[in-house]
Amino acid sequence: KNDKEKEIVQTPGQHTIEKVCNYLHLPVKSSVKAVVYKLDDTVVLAMVRGDHEVNEVRLQSIYNAINVDMASDEDLKACGLTAGYISPIGLKTSEHFDIICDASVMEMQDACCGANVKDEHYIHVNPARDFGNVKVDTIRQIDAGDVCPHCGGKIVLTKGIEVGQVFKLGTKYSEKLDATFLDNNGKSRPMFMGCYGIGVTRTVAASIEQNHDENGIIWPVAIAPYEVVIVPANNKSEDVMKAAEGLYNALESSQDEIVFDDRAERAGIKFKDADLIGYPLRVTIGKKWQESGCVEIKLRRTGEVFEVPYENCAEKVEELLNYLRENNL
Repeated sequence: KNDKEKEIVQTPGQHTIEKVCNYLHLPVKSSVKAVVYKLDDTVVLAMVRGDHEVNEVRLQSIYNAINVDMASDEDLKACGLTAGYISPIGLKTSEHFDIICDASVMEMQDACCGANVKDEHYIHVNPARDFGNVKVDTIRQIDAGDVCPHCGGKIVLTKGIEVGQVFKLGTKYSEKLDATFLDNNGKSRPMFMGCYGIGVTRTVAASIEQNHDENGIIWPVAIAPYEVVIVPANNKSEDVMKAAEGLYNALESSQDEIVFDDRAERAGIKFKDADLIGYPLRVTIGKKWQESGCVEIKLRRTGEVFEVPYENCAEKVEELLNYLRENNL
């Protein structure tokens, strides 16, 4: 335990946690970080350990807020806060300004934090002694290695993908809409509202994040904008173009979603674009068709190539598409 009195040190030009700690030769976890939010109409100074991040969802829940934003320069000025040098020391809360500290902050000893004056920080700070009467709650993000309060196991973090959102709206809108219900006592009360939704564009982005390689997208056939791309390798050959167009018509009649890449580009560019866009199947009509009557069908997901006679191509394409559908690929 360190009982040294806090003292002010000059930290000219140092206004980020990392810079301050480097300047003072302290580990980041010995610093207290200030993050200022605007929760509805209240400016909230949130304090966490320097190596932690604020859990904004938890903060929103504590203050029962609808809107969560970072405080503006005007908000900071109105509350007498100096960006980069903020701490609770010497500050007073009010109806529109509150201070909340994470529980781990109040356990710190010999810490450093802002002095609420430009180019100055405190050292030898003991928050429980020096921060005054501040609100204390758990407001930090959980970290890998933290202990689960229920089973005692270590927390492991993995990445997730947000494709839907749920918002608690409270009674803000129901009061304005006069949307009410009768409680057990027959008294009219405003409904508690919420909203939710699954975003189409978020779902597409999530799919691409899970289905891609170094060459581009790998569309699952169920949501692929087009299932097959037909690539004539030689646009200058009238026979190749006619054969490609005939195959396109045959597959279209099967109600498959087909792209006919008849651009006047080199075959290599078309192949690269087909991989980038991510069509589940690529059918190539070129030199092999001219020599042996066979076309190439490539599975984008595995890179596997099938050589089949031209007359059997449509049947093989249907077989491969059915395989992809049945296996959710």
